[in-house]
Amino acid sequence: MDLEKRQNIKIVGDNTSAGGLFNNVSVVGNGIFNSSVDCAYIKATGDCTINGDLKTVSGVVAGSIAIKGSLSADIFKVAGNVTVDGDTSIKNLITHGNVTIKGNISSEKIDANSHFTIEGNCNSEIFTSNSIVMKLNGLLNADDIEIYIYGSNFVKEIGGEKIMIRRGSESIFKRLKLIKSMIYDACKGDLTTDVIEGDEIYLEYTTAKAVRGKNVTIGQGCNIELVEYVDNFNQHSDSVVRESKKMIL
Repeated sequence: MDLEKRQNIKIVGDNTSAGGLFNNVSVVGNGIFNSSVDCAYIKATGDCTINGDLKTVSGVVAGSIAIKGSLSADIFKVAGNVTVDGDTSIKNLITHGNVTIKGNISSEKIDANSHFTIEGNCNSEIFTSNSIVMKLNGLLNADDIEIYIYGSNFVKEIGGEKIMIRRGSESIFKRLKLIKSMIYDACKGDLTTDVIEGDEIYLEYTTAKAVRGKNVTIGQGCNIELVEYVDNFNQHSDSVVRESKKMIL
């Protein structure tokens, strides 16, 4: 990326741009790009619409951004609202706002918080979620998966090496200065999925049709139709497992 030949652009108030190649992009007001944007850095503290693709090295969204095409970035931090109509490729995604991706997402590391919705598949090496609402309508595939449940969570299918799903602690609400127990109780939820497959699996407050793994631990609050395991299977007395089978490889 030859940054010396690129200019910075800052949109303040209501304004439009043709899009194109930029160095730094800043949107403070209501900015509309009429075609794709390729930049080194983008920051949106206002409302931004890109009628095309967004390709950037890094980005920060404190306002809102709507991308009508695809999104590609090395690192992308979200504290506001992001909607992507196409596919997304981000090496490191950190969200504390509302993210909706209507296509697939591929990443090396995803740290999802608040509201996180993926209409397609989600592929990442490391996936961590502390989301109040998480909805993944496709396959979640990652080497290391940690999901802390605070509200309504749905994932169509989950696959990985190490999978841990447990109810989140009240400490996150203390950090957000929401320390009343009634708030924590209201956000207690569970996760619903069709299939979970992995090597090391630990589950709490999970409803699933089938769980398959090498070592499977079903903690409290689960409702599982079928567990298939290779080496070890443990079940909390508070959970329901309708059928368990030891697989012979």
